[in-house]
Amino acid sequence: MKKESRNGHAFHPIMRKGGVHEKTHKAKRKTDRQQTAKKVNDYLARGKKAAEDSAAFYFYTLTFN
Repeated sequence: MKKESRNGHAFHPIMRKGGVHEKTHKAKRKTDRQQTAKKVNDYLARGKKAAEDSAAFYFYTLTFN
């Protein structure tokens, strides 16, 4: 039985540069900044809603009690 020949181009030294494509450091930093900004905005929006709820509760207790 004849042994299959291997692709000689695949083992060429210049082909070692290939491999898994990863995101650049700049892209990783950008996504980190975007995620942080989203978390901050969510936190501030939640805090604003909580402040509005507490103000409404305070108003409710003054007017109906």
